[in-house]
Amino acid sequence: MVVLSSTPVWALDGEVTSDTSAQFYDLRSPTGETILSRRRLTTTLGVGAYDLLGKERGVGQEHQPDLVFRARLRYDSDYGADPNEAAAASLDRLVPGFSRGPVDLMYAYVEGRRFLHGALGFRVGRQLTTDALGWWAFDGARVTVNTPAYLTLEGCGGMEVRGGLPFSGAMGRWERDGVWRGDRSGYDASTYTSFQQADIAPAFGAAIEASGVSWLQARLSYRRVYNTGDSIIAQFSPSDTTPATFGGTRISSERIGYALTATASKIGSIQGGLAYDVYSARFNNLYATADVYAGKKLTLSVDYDYYRPTFDADSIFNFFAAEPTSDIGGRALFDATKRWAFSGGAHVRTLQNQTADHIEGSTNSSPQQPSLAIYPSNGVEFDEGGNLGARFKRMDTTLALRAVGNWGHGGDRMGADLSGERVIEGRFVLTGRVGAWQWEDKLRPDRSATNIGYVAGVGYRFAPRSQASFDFQHDINRLVGHRFRAMVWLTVAVFR
Repeated sequence: MVVLSSTPVWALDGEVTSDTSAQFYDLRSPTGETILSRRRLTTTLGVGAYDLLGKERGVGQEHQPDLVFRARLRYDSDYGADPNEAAAASLDRLVPGFSRGPVDLMYAYVEGRRFLHGALGFRVGRQLTTDALGWWAFDGARVTVNTPAYLTLEGCGGMEVRGGLPFSGAMGRWERDGVWRGDRSGYDASTYTSFQQADIAPAFGAAIEASGVSWLQARLSYRRVYNTGDSIIAQFSPSDTTPATFGGTRISSERIGYALTATASKIGSIQGGLAYDVYSARFNNLYATADVYAGKKLTLSVDYDYYRPTFDADSIFNFFAAEPTSDIGGRALFDATKRWAFSGGAHVRTLQNQTADHIEGSTNSSPQQPSLAIYPSNGVEFDEGGNLGARFKRMDTTLALRAVGNWGHGGDRMGADLSGERVIEGRFVLTGRVGAWQWEDKLRPDRSATNIGYVAGVGYRFAPRSQASFDFQHDINRLVGHRFRAMVWLTVAVFR
């Protein structure tokens, strides 16, 4: 007698990826003196583990609850830097906040999807988010609830990731501008008082997002972050006294954002968004884009972007007036054939600078902010520019040509470069780029110059998504003479 039976079989899917780059170069003054010597090694390690619940494979598995883990760690060292640049006791060379080997835990979280019959999702750990409010990193939890009304409700809470805290490395790049924070361990109280000790920053947020409608994406976001710890009141205290500070829990930033994208497959698409800073009571970003599919091969686009700087509520920059910039541009993309594609665009930027002499009764002064009359606006100024590009692709050969020009009241820059890549027998990679660029500094005419440079590289693909390569760069201009840089790249992907 033979008995046959079967049991469900589950398999855990995993992935390990790594990217490593090494750079070797010196930055020299026009007199030939070495200002900075750089020997940089940057490496990232990514890990992914999928199907942690071991759901049964087969029909309907895409509707079952799922649990995954993702993490990425980055080590960015500079062995060429002077050790005194990171030593708190070396005041003549110290660069506050600099580290010769910072470690970033870029993200590390467990994500759950399709729980409670598809209604519930969550993430727990360090995570990156991006929406109309920009990129943001926090340690904590995020929960999403899918409703029958084509809406997804989201809530999150935790601690904002700030530079100077453990495993944050350079992750302070996502916090609000205006305050210089980091790790002050070993610093004397009177040394670099404007460089403040980073402390925990509690944060929470919420969002409502359209879901289940293929042609529409819309998201309304809210986020509030708090400052804790001490912040200095006066940066220039006598050397024999401790700087005056204030403390307590207080607002760091509070913002609201909205973004919308609507697409008609045969006509085009529109995108728009805004970000409102509640603390400063002003819009700091407005943008809109319209794409028109003017045929199967031609796409025409119009862009508008308004940006006005806003800062952390502890920043002294909130005292000063910040003028906005507005960019208006047009673009065109023409896929002429399967091998040839052409692109072009033009843009105009409007801006204001508060550089004029004091004018009595200036329109941007007020009894509440009399200091604004000291440097009133000197009117709207215009910068403009354009670009042209062409791309050729045939089997394992790619060539690209671009030309760019930007002209403004402060200076001009224009140039062009030609780049290419050739893959031989699916493994050997040859790359190159040659270009010429000219810039004119109208504020410092003696710094105007023309630069000619090239990059030559060779690589070898030893597995899918895995490659080793070497690049050599050489630039020539009258300000620094000859400048060289060598780079080594290694990308590895391992699948279970």
